[in-house]
Amino acid sequence: MRAGLLVASSAALLLLSACGGVSRHCVGELDYQTAQTLPPPGQVDNLTVPESPSALRIPPPPQDPVPFAREVADPEDPAKTHIECLDIPPPLAAQPEPPAG
Repeated sequence: MRAGLLVASSAALLLLSACGGVSRHCVGELDYQTAQTLPPPGQVDNLTVPESPSALRIPPPPQDPVPFAREVADPEDPAKTHIECLDIPPPLAAQPEPPAG
């Protein structure tokens, strides 16, 4: 019984520590970022392709792309830096405690 509980708690701690660590999943270039749009199919004899208003179109890349990850100074120690990813919200500032009474 104790061995099973020890194994289960160890597994839970391992999983929780994996979620709380520093995430570097946004560093580097991913495969989809280098994907290229294929040209429309060539002309085929006796085939007219209708223009659909609901067709999905890939927009052109932005003029000033926003990086998915950026290195920022640590507010507690400006000599250190850390990586911030766009898909992880920034930490909220601590709210002051209301006066007692």
